Amino acid sequence: MELKTRGALLDEVGLFGGAAWTPALLALGLLVVNQVANVGCYTLFALSGRADRWRTFVILQILGGIFGLFTQLSFAGLVRFASLPFANATGIGLAFVSAQVFSAGLLLREPFTMLQWFGTGLVFAGVLLIAAGQP
Repeated sequence: MELKTRGALLDEVGLFGGAAWTPALLALGLLVVNQVANVGCYTLFALSGRADRWRTFVILQILGGIFGLFTQLSFAGLVRFASLPFANATGIGLAFVSAQVFSAGLLLREPFTMLQWFGTGLVFAGVLLIAAGQP
């Protein structure tokens, strides 16, 4: 009987006993983690800029830095399972859209003009076009 390595076993059976994880599914999961981390990072940094106490500023900067670390780690993982142009388009390009919509629009309740929403939509459409052309 031949012993299998842990990686080979996960490829065959999959994590938690289900079907094997595909690189596309892992890339999608890393992209979601990347966008959540980006929103957390931008939101915490924006809140730190509005802080009225230095302790609050420092704490929010540290927390934003931790989210930033997860942004970088998830981007590095994304490059492992997808091409660099795809990772750049989705990881970095969508970060702008995520920050606009979730950080500024929903969490911080900043007002947006129709022109700003239109511009955000154009950036999103551009990111989709760039990502669609990548392997």
